[in-house]
Amino acid sequence: MIRNQYLEQLWELLAPVPERIRREWMYDYEEHFRMAAEHGKSEVEAAHELGDPRLIAKELLLTYRVDQAETKSGSVTLVSRAVLAAVSLGFFNLIFVLGPYVALLGVLVALWASAIGVGVSSLMALYEGMYGGGVTMTQGIFIAMVLLGLGMLLGAGTQWLTKAFMKMTLAYLKFNSRVIRVKKK
Repeated sequence: MIRNQYLEQLWELLAPVPERIRREWMYDYEEHFRMAAEHGKSEVEAAHELGDPRLIAKELLLTYRVDQAETKSGSVTLVSRAVLAAVSLGFFNLIFVLGPYVALLGVLVALWASAIGVGVSSLMALYEGMYGGGVTMTQGIFIAMVLLGLGMLLGAGTQWLTKAFMKMTLAYLKFNSRVIRVKKK
């Protein structure tokens, strides 16, 4: 009875994971109950050895989200899901994972906005050169080319920073999950 309740709860908690992967994971936990029974342990003892199914599900979801983000080149959406999975593991992660992640993500958004703004401002320089009186047509074209080049350089640099930030975040989440597992044992 305990075994079935435990496994059903774990199955439901792992709902965000594709069924094929869930079945693989569940096999391991079913096997644990089977081995415990072979060694004369009760279902209650086997469940106690495994620990709280909610914590197990959170740890497995974190591992799944990190692996998923790594295989998809660290997209911002997938890395954000992994960060939220890490935050669900405790208050420590709320402060030391979510806070810095949101702050640095804000900086990246500002850099992207700046790159786009500088690039788009080249259109204003062209307009001023053609229709305004502040600069000549030649000066407007030159200023537009410089602004467009700066926007492209800033965009390329920001793209590199974004990829590096996502890789560093995933590496930290892996480290964090290893520390949590060690602390738990």
